[in-house]
Amino acid sequence: MKRSSLFALWSGFFLLLLALAVYLPPLFRVPLIRAEAMYALIPKEMLASGHWLLATLNGVPYLDKPPLLYWLTILSYKIFGVSAAAARVPTLLSTLGEIWLTYLLGRRLINPRAAWLGGFVLLSSIGFFALHLQILTDHLITLFLLASLYFVVRWQEEPHWRWSLAFYLALAGGFMSKGFIGLVFPLLISAIYLWPRHRASLARLFVNPWGPALLAVVVVPWFVAVEQAHPGFLSHQIINEQIMRFLGKRQPPDITPFPVVQFWIFFAIWLMPWTLMLPEALYRFWRETGPRVPGLEKARLLLIWAGVVMVFFTLSSSRIEYYSLPALPPLALVLGWRLDRSLAQPRDRSLRWPLLATGLLGLGVLFLLPHLERICGDNRREFIGMFQLIQPLARQFTYWLPGLAFLGFLACWWRPRAGVACMGALALMISYFTLQTLLLLSPHLSDKIPGEFLRQRAGPQDLLAMESIEEFEYGASLAYYAGRPIFIVQRQGMPQFPYPVSPRESNLITPARLHELWDGPRRVFLLVDEVTAPDQQLGKASVALETPGKRLLVNHP
Repeated sequence: MKRSSLFALWSGFFLLLLALAVYLPPLFRVPLIRAEAMYALIPKEMLASGHWLLATLNGVPYLDKPPLLYWLTILSYKIFGVSAAAARVPTLLSTLGEIWLTYLLGRRLINPRAAWLGGFVLLSSIGFFALHLQILTDHLITLFLLASLYFVVRWQEEPHWRWSLAFYLALAGGFMSKGFIGLVFPLLISAIYLWPRHRASLARLFVNPWGPALLAVVVVPWFVAVEQAHPGFLSHQIINEQIMRFLGKRQPPDITPFPVVQFWIFFAIWLMPWTLMLPEALYRFWRETGPRVPGLEKARLLLIWAGVVMVFFTLSSSRIEYYSLPALPPLALVLGWRLDRSLAQPRDRSLRWPLLATGLLGLGVLFLLPHLERICGDNRREFIGMFQLIQPLARQFTYWLPGLAFLGFLACWWRPRAGVACMGALALMISYFTLQTLLLLSPHLSDKIPGEFLRQRAGPQDLLAMESIEEFEYGASLAYYAGRPIFIVQRQGMPQFPYPVSPRESNLITPARLHELWDGPRRVFLLVDEVTAPDQQLGKASVALETPGKRLLVNHP
């Protein structure tokens, strides 16, 4: 093996070890929150029923998402046993895969050192860290997007059939992760990238008959089987879940979309603390890369990639704060390229200004957090009261982050390269505070405490219910930790199913039905949020358990 190849192997291995050190410990500490618990509960129910094809959530058929993440989680359950940590193993592997593929792409598009720095930027940015502590299908979308574009670059270097088939296999993986968006992003980015100068190469890649055949073999059987089991699935999946969601006309409207400005604000937050370097890095990257620059003629792929993702969701009427995740790897590589240039130019002091701005932002955290809580609370009720919980931690943050940032600002005057080390230290410090914040917020965001209480205290004949949630998926955290199905109270038409569900299968109940059960002989436990006004018709309900932001009521103590 060549010395350069050996060095690349070890540097990439060290990057993965660093990522493992950052992401593995939280795997066992952060409980399943409401927004992600469905991805742990669905595989648990599929494993218990023995049906790997038909997904159910809280006992109700769930038709919104393709099954790849469920299947991977079932395999994890079989290997490690059913637990929240085991449910997060596929996400951990996806995280490592995203970082590794970012590094491999950076080596081919830029250079090895910029690739390593780009991988570090990615793993240490706030959004990538915080969101990869949650189970989301968006991680698989990002992983397969990275893989597909890596195979496009390899195809461009060596138009061999194996890279074409690998490209289509990555498309199939992306589709089986989250539907048509897994096809749209790689196909659109690849077409824009190859069209100007490589039309023949583009045609050979896309027209290869074996590629679409491979894609069809992977995708079509699932479509056919689920349609046979649930007539109307195709219409729901293709029209309602894909097209109408993009247009903001999905029925029922299962999310409160973020306005464009707020979506971009969160995008800027996700790349912190590196965001403040990004405008200057993008400007220089645009000027110093392209078809006429030897060695960097392919690097424009990164700009096309990030641009397609961000424009797509800016135009979409359904956007959530984490939908910009697939744009983070290419921008991390652009920032890695900029850090590499700083290290290559000993007198480059440009990092002092991002360090200074980061320090000033750190001083304003206590002022900014209430506004962030308002934005998040408008989208999901459980974020209300967030600032009060994390205020003591935020106060510590206003000491440590500005202190290190201003120290780095001063160090840049004498040792400009020290700015790179200070930015890296700042990023890891912010990741640590982000983890502590998530742990403090977990009683608000997760139903682990009441769920485990019910697992231990509720008898076989007792009924469990929950209300004040906008989506029926948010009941998964309580159902997972309680170890049994729950009822969900439907108020003002929410939540509701986006497809027909028979009364026998439905777990949604009306307030009138809740009152009947509450006044009946069986014991009923009802989980409500503190911000919800109490239902006066429940009488003097006893509080069985009270946790931050929640109350567990019972009719017969």
